[in-house]
Amino acid sequence: MPKQQAWDTTAGQLVLLFVLSLLAAPVEFLAHEGAHYVAARGFGLAASLHFDQVDLPGAERLGNLQRLVIAAAGPAVDWIVGLVGVLLVVARFTPMRLVLAIWVARPLQFLPSLVGVGVDYLGLGGSLQGSDEVTMARALSLPDHSVVWLELAVASPLLVLIVLAIPAGRRLVVLPVMSVGVLAGWAGWLVLGPYVLP
Repeated sequence: MPKQQAWDTTAGQLVLLFVLSLLAAPVEFLAHEGAHYVAARGFGLAASLHFDQVDLPGAERLGNLQRLVIAAAGPAVDWIVGLVGVLLVVARFTPMRLVLAIWVARPLQFLPSLVGVGVDYLGLGGSLQGSDEVTMARALSLPDHSVVWLELAVASPLLVLIVLAIPAGRRLVVLPVMSVGVLAGWAGWLVLGPYVLP
């Protein structure tokens, strides 16, 4: 069996990684919110999809289990895509596999809230109220932050595994390119998303 060729950090490969990373945030937002939308519609709600949320008129009539399913649908999509991506990127590194794997980084957005820091101008408030994870915890009669802590406990070693899957001599180039791409995509979606899905 021929030895697998290491991924190279040519300008073209880095541009590809940046573009894939840039698109990751809007795609993740749409997949996450789309899962909430599909679950809500499945329970007969006249849900409406927006760029960063799903309106759920009539949700107060739903039972606890139905609310749990709707709240868990978005994070479940993130975890499924992310876990498949982790398995793929560990098997063989490619930019696309890396961008799928980083979907397991979702719980990192909650770190400021967990330590009581509000970064409102970045969309990271000091409270988790209204988050999917708090809704799930309450539906399961758990403390509010328990699902977030569980996600962080699972995501942390996976993120280390993802970094280790990046070819050793390429990490200091790949990680900044991917990070800037993801953050730019996230910021771009927050600016343009309201025009695409008001």
